[in-house]
Amino acid sequence: MNRLIIILTICLISTANVGCLDNIFEEDNDGYDSIKAGLTKQCINYDDKERCWLLLIPGNLTANDLPPLVIDMHGIGGNMYLQHNLTRFANISERDGVIIAYPQGYDNEWNMADNLCCGDDDDIGFLLEMIKAIEQKYIIDESRIYSTGWSNGCGMTQRLAIQASEIFAAAACSSMYLLDEASPNYSPIPFMEIHGLVDELVHYPSISLVGFYYGVYELDAALIGAIQNFENWADLNGCQGLFPEIIAVEDDYDIRAYSDCENGAEVRLMTQFYASHNPYLNDYSASDGVGRGKGNPTGIQTTEILWDFLKQHSKETTEQLQPYQT
Repeated sequence: MNRLIIILTICLISTANVGCLDNIFEEDNDGYDSIKAGLTKQCINYDDKERCWLLLIPGNLTANDLPPLVIDMHGIGGNMYLQHNLTRFANISERDGVIIAYPQGYDNEWNMADNLCCGDDDDIGFLLEMIKAIEQKYIIDESRIYSTGWSNGCGMTQRLAIQASEIFAAAACSSMYLLDEASPNYSPIPFMEIHGLVDELVHYPSISLVGFYYGVYELDAALIGAIQNFENWADLNGCQGLFPEIIAVEDDYDIRAYSDCENGAEVRLMTQFYASHNPYLNDYSASDGVGRGKGNPTGIQTTEILWDFLKQHSKETTEQLQPYQT
């Protein structure tokens, strides 16, 4: 009942620029029992195009809650529905009271680096406008806005983090590297990447294969691999130390970290020893080629690990938003 009230309230207070569309999400390709009453499709007009996202509101929010917001971006050729089913952030949303936004890339892709990949849309502008639109409808904790994503969505996550660091408390994603230059105004924020050691598409040693696959031939970008990306982020965040710490070692993964960094902006790399391009627990239901199908074979709870990292971090804010009005 509370979920239905939330949805009706959403529709009533929608602005002229943001529609309340597709109130109940009925599509469920693989039988996942999603929180249908809390998942809506919303759209704005941005750059003369309709740009949309799925928004998941947990059913357990109360008038006194100030929930965090997580942006979860799909890979190239994917979509917001598939990302919802892949990462299963819905479980975390309901348990921990987190609002999740699954944005849709135009033509099913994200412009994660100008003149490199993929498309030429102003996706940073769209994503920031999406966050503003969400803030117009819901009260969220502005000190706890996070970004995550998979593959092309991970590249977009990293680009967004270095271009709009004033917005995000932390970023964490899987299976892609940073291919863009940081904004001159970048202020270090915590970052974590998860990568499968046997990734067939975005190779662990370097990005060379995906470069040829998508037409990214710029030499410096093609040489970036998981370790180099990790070190690049450590440089961006002003981390100290000649070598990273190894903070976790298991039979099927390890986690390395630089912890002594500016702004407390630690950097982590999780290597899954037996995972390919899809490091999540669940299979990718729209597998159509190399590196896109089976989830990690040893049952690693990748989404939980991403969330455990993100939720540790928040921005210090002096201005708090008002709680939900009922």
